Amino acid sequence: MSSPLLIGSLGEFANADRLRNELVDFVVSGPLKKEFDQQRLTYFRECEKPDDSDWEAVLDWFLFDWFDEGGCGVIDHFLGARSDLEQSLQDILVEWQDSLNSVFHVKSVSKSALALRDLESGYNFNVTLTKGSSHELFKKGEYVVARLLALGDNVILSGLQYIMPDRKSAMAWLEMRNKVDELHSPEEIEKAVQESCKAFCDLFGCDELTVPSEKLLSTLRRFQEYLLRERRLPESGVTAAERYRAEVGRELDMSELPVPPEMFPDARDVTLLCDDFDGIVVLPDFSRFKRVFTTDDPDHDVPEWKDLVWSYIKNPDIPIVAFERVAEKHPKRVEKVLRCVLGNSQFSLEHMYAALLHYKEPVEGLDDLEDEQHLWDLFNGNAESAKASSKPRRRKTPAAKTTRGRSTTAKKQAAGVARGKPKPSALLSAKRKVKSASTPPKLNARSSTSARKSTSTRRK
Repeated sequence: MSSPLLIGSLGEFANADRLRNELVDFVVSGPLKKEFDQQRLTYFRECEKPDDSDWEAVLDWFLFDWFDEGGCGVIDHFLGARSDLEQSLQDILVEWQDSLNSVFHVKSVSKSALALRDLESGYNFNVTLTKGSSHELFKKGEYVVARLLALGDNVILSGLQYIMPDRKSAMAWLEMRNKVDELHSPEEIEKAVQESCKAFCDLFGCDELTVPSEKLLSTLRRFQEYLLRERRLPESGVTAAERYRAEVGRELDMSELPVPPEMFPDARDVTLLCDDFDGIVVLPDFSRFKRVFTTDDPDHDVPEWKDLVWSYIKNPDIPIVAFERVAEKHPKRVEKVLRCVLGNSQFSLEHMYAALLHYKEPVEGLDDLEDEQHLWDLFNGNAESAKASSKPRRRKTPAAKTTRGRSTTAKKQAAGVARGKPKPSALLSAKRKVKSASTPPKLNARSSTSARKSTSTRRK
């Protein structure tokens, strides 16, 4: 049911509060609850004594900075589930996708506004205070870590604000945040994936290992032990656990690996597969799945093979690399099997990714697979060459998965889920100006809380 739309500036602020509360409900008790709980537990392992403010820090980060593998954030998912929202409310949410998290110098305080200067970029913001006594929480000259949200011609605060005691602490927070950002850069993530795959091959002597289902956890624990405590990093000669102890000052916690048991209820065996982009993935009954594409009589050799293939097509937890791996060796067989399963004798392997995304990431408004294939051709610029090759194009670099993520966004736009952005707001215009000189700062929830634990206080 659509939220009631309020008119006027006070109504606009009330709408913003209501939208943020609905986003919170969507995360903590809705479709993203499982993902949020996992992120929260991972974060809390790093906190000595997590409290309510730590929970709110993770929540704010998840609302605005978390993205799934397809490049979609909480707001993307929320818009996809709430097509009943008035256009003006959808426009607010789209603006919020350009939120800015940074540390600011408080230049002045009035009953209705704060004048803030971004400490890193030097850009000034006039922030509207939406609650009557909010101005009492701030003092001129302070340094505050905060998230700013655009709201029409206004800029407002979101979530908690962390007050730093002095400029030195604020600069230390920026330096720490930048280091964390570097660790989460695409280059570092790609490097970590490659290192994990290399470690896997060093330990097990192969890039594809099949084990009985009951031995999956023990195999993963063995690999975790090797990766963190035994294998020495090539650039430093120390283990990951030793580096963690030197940098953080305490022992690395060997937490349980999150393997969802519901994913493998009936699997006879599971395969751990190394991919140069997806990293190490877990595939149930992959040995039987591969057999479907190598035998001349799958009905005899692989009982219930169609159900197995359909599970690989539809299950969003099974990555596309499973099909890629067999299609590299048996492209004609994969095309033949998909034609049979999909009931389309004209299906081309060129559209394998489109078909898998159609079932793994369905979007309202794109119910026909042919529409999905056409959109895929248009987006990737291969409408003319779609029939030129029957062999799927192997994803070699992370850029290819970015294309997949952009294709998912294109699906939503074509379905009318993602709306066109409204006119540039004060915040968005500021971010564009900052980008011309430097990348606008982004707040990492972990670094924010770490700073607060040692040097800062918080205000709401």
